Amino acid sequence: MRCGFDSNSGTLRRVLKADLHLASFDSFCWSAQVSNAFNGLQSSAMFKQDMLRATQVPMQEFICDLRFRHLKVSRREADFSCPRAVNKKAVTYHKWCGISESGPRGSPFCIPSYLYKDLDKHVLRNFSRFRLRAHHLRVESSKWHGGSSICDKCECGEVQDEKHVLFFCKCAEVCKLRMRYRDLFEGMFKTVHACAPSSSELMAFLACHHSITDFKINVFLNQDSYRLLKFVSDLVSIFDTG
Repeated sequence: MRCGFDSNSGTLRRVLKADLHLASFDSFCWSAQVSNAFNGLQSSAMFKQDMLRATQVPMQEFICDLRFRHLKVSRREADFSCPRAVNKKAVTYHKWCGISESGPRGSPFCIPSYLYKDLDKHVLRNFSRFRLRAHHLRVESSKWHGGSSICDKCECGEVQDEKHVLFFCKCAEVCKLRMRYRDLFEGMFKTVHACAPSSSELMAFLACHHSITDFKINVFLNQDSYRLLKFVSDLVSIFDTG
């Protein structure tokens, strides 16, 4: 808008002024549509006034406000939904994998720490696939191929999703993998561990009656640990083989 009024073209300036004038009574003109796009922003009234006066919109303020609105919309369902109840990738990601966005309005996005690490490409790919539900767990693959989403590697009768394979699946290969990375689970399995006579008897899975909250899953998957990344990568590989 501002560039148009600074233009050397008298015709362009007149067209823009006419369009701004039309905005007050014609909802189909360009200026009215741009004005409506500001709706929902916390400073929408200020942005609309700047546009109608043909003054420059403060871009940094606008970007921060737009980001805040976008996050509010994208998180609305995730904040009030259970991943297992709605079975949507966005909800699963925000509840179990996503980084908290509770900072001040307009604060920069926080990039997951694993993306800064010097990782083998296979590990990086597998961990990203797990976080984004781009894996072969039956909760996802049953959507492509049909059939049941119940785990076919153990007899728990649970949906084979990220939560199940991380903590509950009794498949021998998965249990062996957990024992290899037992240091990652000692905090999560401390109730079971406390009942064991010795540390060597740490259980390799949680029983179905044990409760793991969405928050605890999120904390577990956001550990700043190379071993976590390798564990999840190896876990994905197990289920890739079918």
